[in-house]
Amino acid sequence: MRTKTMLALTMAVVALVMNGQGVWAAIYTGGPGASYAMGMMTTNVNLGGAMVTLSSSANQSFSRGYAPVAISMITITDDPVTPGIKSGTPVAVSIPSDFAMTWDETDLTPTFGGTAAGKVGAIGYTNSNRCLKIAVTADFNAGDTLTISALSFKNYVGLGNARLELDFDNEGLVAAQDDKTITILFYSYGGLGDSYALDQMITDRRLYLPAGTFFGVW
Repeated sequence: MRTKTMLALTMAVVALVMNGQGVWAAIYTGGPGASYAMGMMTTNVNLGGAMVTLSSSANQSFSRGYAPVAISMITITDDPVTPGIKSGTPVAVSIPSDFAMTWDETDLTPTFGGTAAGKVGAIGYTNSNRCLKIAVTADFNAGDTLTISALSFKNYVGLGNARLELDFDNEGLVAAQDDKTITILFYSYGGLGDSYALDQMITDRRLYLPAGTFFGVW
């Protein structure tokens, strides 16, 4: 019975390979306990469609605040075999929805580079300035690269880390994530026990009081 079952499964797999579209399979190398750990996979998995990648030149960290900070240069690379970036469909680079930061919407003149620099045009911002959209004016070739610089982030009012997200086919889905991270730092100035102690602050803080305010120490 077991032999017949294995034979039937083998025939089904062969039929799928012969009659269906080719697919890529990942090599499962195990993980903690009986669960599947993505970090343990040995190769990327192609679930179909073009493989377009997004990569910043470096990880970036920001202190909480509002002032614009220049981005690390971003490189978008189209599939080396079957290009997916097409004329008329904008490329979108987004900050994740749960990460408290925005693009600087006053920056509208990026510097483009790479082999596809002449295939893109004007930019704009959507989704409350969380999404950078770049007009595509000509189809990318296989392996084309586009570098993006001279733009900025601002409004760092959260904390934690995340990765920029890419949508190149206007499906509203995340097609790729940056291989670098963006991080908003949170500084705790410490204190004695669980309380806040002025003499334990790492940096000086200036106290602003409205005119006429009485301030006493006792």
